[in-house]
Amino acid sequence: MARPKKIETMETVSVRLPKAMVDEIDAYVVELKGDMPLLNIGRADGVRQLLANALKLEGTKKKTRK
Repeated sequence: MARPKKIETMETVSVRLPKAMVDEIDAYVVELKGDMPLLNIGRADGVRQLLANALKLEGTKKKTRK
């Protein structure tokens, strides 16, 4: 079965991170895998989820400041 087409295209963003931060990301990914064992979740998925959560939080902060 073919993979369904994505709604939007993805862009590659490359960053250098301290080892301690990468370890925290990897721990978060292990947590996600525990919560959703049937999904194949990788480091990139974890980074995307963490960024989405942070951006949502920042958006909420901006709305309450107004």
